Amino acid sequence: MICPNCGDEYRDGFWECTECHVPLVANLPDPRPATRHPELVTIYTAGNAALVPVIESVLRGAGIQFLVKSERVQDLFGWGRIGLGYNAIVGPVQIQVTTDDREAAEELLKEIENTETPND
Repeated sequence: MICPNCGDEYRDGFWECTECHVPLVANLPDPRPATRHPELVTIYTAGNAALVPVIESVLRGAGIQFLVKSERVQDLFGWGRIGLGYNAIVGPVQIQVTTDDREAAEELLKEIENTETPND
């Protein structure tokens, strides 16, 4: 048994802390509040570097937090974006949002997908 106030431990048979005069408990509650870490999902994979700032602007304007993955390393490793429109070593740029914002973000990006022209 444990005193929830001072943390003193008692053997079985004791029901009250002798110092604090409060009822003892079997286990102390977890002092850290449960934190929920949102799960990220990829909503857009862009080989066209020109679309990334547009997508960022649309999401930012809607107040949706996002993560742009691999954007800054596209030209870091040799060959840059030759041929594919993205670096073959690191892959295309991925734009990710939380699962809570997924539907709203996908709805906003439908117009971009409809107007995008394929790379020739």
